[in-house]
Amino acid sequence: MSNMSGKKSNFLRNFCLKKDYSFLSFDFRGHGKSSGKITEFGVDDWFKDLNNIINNLKIKNIILIGSSLGGWIAMSYALTYPRKVTKLIGLAPAPDFTERLIWKKLNKKDRESIRSGKVIEKKITKDFSYFYSKELFKRSKNKLINRSNKIYKGETVVLSGFKDKSVPFEYNNNLLKTSHFQNLKFITLKNSDHSLSDQNSLKTILKFI
Repeated sequence: MSNMSGKKSNFLRNFCLKKDYSFLSFDFRGHGKSSGKITEFGVDDWFKDLNNIINNLKIKNIILIGSSLGGWIAMSYALTYPRKVTKLIGLAPAPDFTERLIWKKLNKKDRESIRSGKVIEKKITKDFSYFYSKELFKRSKNKLINRSNKIYKGETVVLSGFKDKSVPFEYNNNLLKTSHFQNLKFITLKNSDHSLSDQNSLKTILKFI
């Protein structure tokens, strides 16, 4: 679950074609080529997108891979439907980022603006911005991992880049102290950033599929 036309998705698609593995990637609502405005949705909605696709296509024995936001949703899905997920792979996953990464870093003015229904734009690069809306925070609360008492016993691999400036490589260390993921491995790649799209990162991902 990342941009379905992105480098990671294309790389994994080609790998699966060569291995004759079934492969599916998609854009959540408000992302990529999917319909809707991103500011209208939250993790609850994107979780439903994933669940509806899996149910409608009757997919089983899933190796579920999620990147960043998709990593949070993949983690939540594995906790909710553990029997459907054979293996869980998080690529710089950002579970609970609405509270742990965003909200606490916003200043008082931005918080008040969001509460009043305004959308806050934060430029990351010249051509890319994050948009934070009231709906994002409101519609993500039910999927916060730190409030869940569910358990996933399958193999869980979390890959992070040491040079990641969006989701720090140590961000998910708290999962080592909880019982959510009982077969958990952490891989930190020294020269990789948040995208994990460099050749070394892509080849490392394949080792766990």
